[in-house]
Amino acid sequence: MVKKLFSEQTMTYNLGTVFILTIGYFFIELLGGLYYNSLALLTDASFMAINITGQLIVLYVAKLSKRPADNNNTFGYERAKVLSGLFNGMLVGFVLFFVLVDSYNRIRNPQALDAGKVFYIALLGLLVNGFGLLKLYKSSGDINIKGAYILILNDALGSVGVIVSSVIIQLTGLYVMDAVTSIFIGLLVAYPIYSLLKGSIGILMEGTPVGMDIEGVRRFIGNGLDCIKQVKDLRVWVLTPEKTIMAARVRTDGQVCSRDEIKALKKRLESKFGFHDVYVEIYEEG
Repeated sequence: MVKKLFSEQTMTYNLGTVFILTIGYFFIELLGGLYYNSLALLTDASFMAINITGQLIVLYVAKLSKRPADNNNTFGYERAKVLSGLFNGMLVGFVLFFVLVDSYNRIRNPQALDAGKVFYIALLGLLVNGFGLLKLYKSSGDINIKGAYILILNDALGSVGVIVSSVIIQLTGLYVMDAVTSIFIGLLVAYPIYSLLKGSIGILMEGTPVGMDIEGVRRFIGNGLDCIKQVKDLRVWVLTPEKTIMAARVRTDGQVCSRDEIKALKKRLESKFGFHDVYVEIYEEG
């Protein structure tokens, strides 16, 4: 319990630190874009503003999800993490769409930029985003944090793209490389976005956890006690990625399943399949 609390406090501290650094870099990039007349930096600064919005939501949800269950939400508020992950996944997808559209337009009409100055601002951005990725990496399995992680990853890859294109432009004068690199970097983040959206939607649809053998669970319950004749209405769903719940109605052949036997079966199910909660309803054949 103490270890979990310490882990949550560390995660919140890391989120806050990354958030503050992101805001600082946003203003540097915005002012740099205005001063050096760089549309690339101004566009990236607008995406950074979306990143800040996403991180702000993550911070709020990290606090909200700790609220205990009440009469309005008897399962608690942890599923807010899933909504946050879905929203941020859509947010990054929205950003990616406009990056690709903007890149296509720049390929058709390449725009001159001060590659040397843009290079140093992008390098600073890579350091800031790299620090954010490092801080959040261990917590990126949390679907709420994963949304912020992908937002920062998108910005980090964008910084890499600007750095690479700046070097190429300085060496060759090919301004079109700015757009070509942006498209390539954007496609790299497409799969993580898809994975986050798919996972979030699957949870909200109360889908079966990936890799869960439902028939194996059914057989395990059926063979678990001599009194069990049939397993009916087996339900397995994900409340959050860390909490899978199982519920089933079990018909007996007239024998009595003792309370201790049912309790032991639940423990075995939790241990075998990693369920967080198990509900078994017993009824006799009639």
